[in-house]
Amino acid sequence: MWKVVYYLTPSSFCFGVERSINELNRIMASHSWDTIFCVHALVHNPKVTKDFECRGVVFVESIDDIETDDAAVVFSAHGINRVILDQAKKRFKAVYNLECPFVSKVYQEVDVSFVAWISTFFYIGKASHQERKNVVEYIHAKWWTVYVFQSKDQIPIIDASIPLAALSQTTMNYAQVCDIVSEIKKHYPHVQLPSVSDVCRATYERQAIVSDNLDKFDAFVVIGGRESSNSKELYDIWVQHKKKTFYGESLHDILQYPQEKLFSCDTVAVTWWASTPAEDIKAIFDFYREHGYEPKVLSLK
Repeated sequence: MWKVVYYLTPSSFCFGVERSINELNRIMASHSWDTIFCVHALVHNPKVTKDFECRGVVFVESIDDIETDDAAVVFSAHGINRVILDQAKKRFKAVYNLECPFVSKVYQEVDVSFVAWISTFFYIGKASHQERKNVVEYIHAKWWTVYVFQSKDQIPIIDASIPLAALSQTTMNYAQVCDIVSEIKKHYPHVQLPSVSDVCRATYERQAIVSDNLDKFDAFVVIGGRESSNSKELYDIWVQHKKKTFYGESLHDILQYPQEKLFSCDTVAVTWWASTPAEDIKAIFDFYREHGYEPKVLSLK
């Protein structure tokens, strides 16, 4: 029987990641004599971070870590609390917000809720994620109330007459968010919801091609940064379905698994998150092809 390794598409950098990387490259060219600080990792991939560090970008976790005002400051693709953004614009020589447009959409929804006199929020997101941290801090800065959770059984019990809006982290499991939102609507029928899901398109597409084709593969390889929420969501989908799964940031990590396990399956699917460089993907396919696997492409319908 032929052994096959499937290339699941869409793949590599999504629009938001590619936009942020290209913009930072442009900023570096226009500020060649300035020190450029990036608040948090631009995207959750250590190879991308290391590349920019080697070219002089200084990564920090807060504007308080920046000692000089004579600097160009960049906020990452994960977004930034608007209060912090305003403070930075007043303090530093130049400020650039490189957040993903889908993250910007969530901040716009918060502001729209303010206009509608809504000051209580349900936020579906992961407690440790940078995007969640920034959005929640922005809501708190307005002295509003926000409840953060990531499962149906964590939905808070509050007065149903209170004006309420629900938001989500853009990199959550799409099906899970839809399930939670459906449950919220049962208890709070007047909740204000986004007209389009906050889960970004790249997240949805990468999860959909995995979920729609689970039965076609014996094993899965997930390539993505360990800090990437999306990579973890893809990994969790396979683990929940009891599929043999290998997870790493690059071929080097995958090679830490015993080779008898890597080659024990006839059909292997390889997927990766939107911040994974194309060369890391190619390395995985070259590896399997060199060991007798026929490469094929499977695209989202």
